[in-house]
Amino acid sequence: MAEQPAKEKRHYISKAQRMTLLEVLITSVILGACVVLSNFLIKYINFNTKIITEKDAAIADYNSTMIQVGVCKDDNRDGKLSDKELKACDPDSVSLNDVPNSLRYNIYETMASNEDLELVARRRKVGGVCYDDNKKEINFTARYNQAKTDEERAQALLGMRECSSLRVISDALPEKRNTEALMSSLNELFVEAQIEPESIAPRDEIVAAAVDGVSVIPVTFRMNGSGADVIRILDAVERSIRTFDITSGVFQWSSSGINMRAEAEAYYLDESLALETKKTVRAAEGEKK
Repeated sequence: MAEQPAKEKRHYISKAQRMTLLEVLITSVILGACVVLSNFLIKYINFNTKIITEKDAAIADYNSTMIQVGVCKDDNRDGKLSDKELKACDPDSVSLNDVPNSLRYNIYETMASNEDLELVARRRKVGGVCYDDNKKEINFTARYNQAKTDEERAQALLGMRECSSLRVISDALPEKRNTEALMSSLNELFVEAQIEPESIAPRDEIVAAAVDGVSVIPVTFRMNGSGADVIRILDAVERSIRTFDITSGVFQWSSSGINMRAEAEAYYLDESLALETKKTVRAAEGEKK
């Protein structure tokens, strides 16, 4: 009879131990799950913080680009474009006076009136599109700032490009391929040198440019004349606003003079597209690409 309480006591002790072990096991599982979940949440928060940081940097770069180019007006001059400013942004209606020191302003205001560019520009014809009925030079910059419609702005920009110092840029490096205009420019050099060319023609071969964003139009021209004639045409080509790089030349002497055949390259701009950059954000540093 004395052994019965001892057995019951051992039974309760064993049961308590099992319950304690079970509680410890359950607690360990819960603690492990909490640790894993906490670690996941910390990594998740850090990863989203990286994404938000990169997004903020992209937005800042976008704002800076739009302001520096002169696409939108920064009313409060804080270097940022608010939602209100972006909603009201209309590049075609932005006046040059609203975007001082921007790329747009420097081109259409500063460069358009640059006297150094004007010195090398071709002489404008009085009575053409650059002058009014009273033979007075038209201020296309003022017309652009006063324009009320997209058509008026487009006409003012066209006038600025054709009649201001900016036309030197398009003469030197056209924005598109125009073989006929190139042949006309080359022929004008012969007219300037008072020489009749035997032939002026583009070549069919494809030539790669050494500079990205620029394409090549290969041309060939022939002439026959005296040594002075050859020097005059080469000097005219050298002084040309539009660049002609002579890559090869063949000279033959005869009783009638010098027969010259030259191959040259002229240039124009490729179509310009906005450059897009991609940023890969990884959860862990050193992660394989």
